[in-house]
Amino acid sequence: LLPTLQESGGKVAVILATDGLPTNAYGVCDSHTKHEFVRSLQALEGLPVWVVVRLCTDEDDVVEYYNRLDGQLELSLEVLDDFMEEAKETYSKNRWLNYALPLHRCREMGYYNRLFDLLDERTLTIDEVQDFLRLLLGDAVMDFDPVADWEGFVQCVSVLLQKEEMQWNPATRR
Repeated sequence: LLPTLQESGGKVAVILATDGLPTNAYGVCDSHTKHEFVRSLQALEGLPVWVVVRLCTDEDDVVEYYNRLDGQLELSLEVLDDFMEEAKETYSKNRWLNYALPLHRCREMGYYNRLFDLLDERTLTIDEVQDFLRLLLGDAVMDFDPVADWEGFVQCVSVLLQKEEMQWNPATRR
């Protein structure tokens, strides 16, 4: 599988769903167990993998632990909070985006695009917004350059959005 992935530029998504810190076979979480968990993840470094940690809890120590791991490892790693928290974080950076459930499900299942990782980290640039909308709505978004023709771009997006099903917005609760 590795040669095929390397040749095609593909990646394998590894999804870890957890509601707590790493534990051993006896349910004990200690520094040794955490170290072994990190070593297991480090074994994936350099391989064509994308690791998604789906947090099934909002316990501060658990969220902090996995978010720290994201910064420590030389690994493609995405830590996802629950849907409502991700929507809240995304809304704080990119208010224009309805972080709807289908978008979250794509991320939970390992869909990878660097823009998804940026949604809750910072405001997207105009070019990134266009690229993101292209992912969601298709190539027609590329018919207008948002820098040269903002109104045409907005109109094009509006027409495309009217063709889509309405989605509940967790940030505005409607």
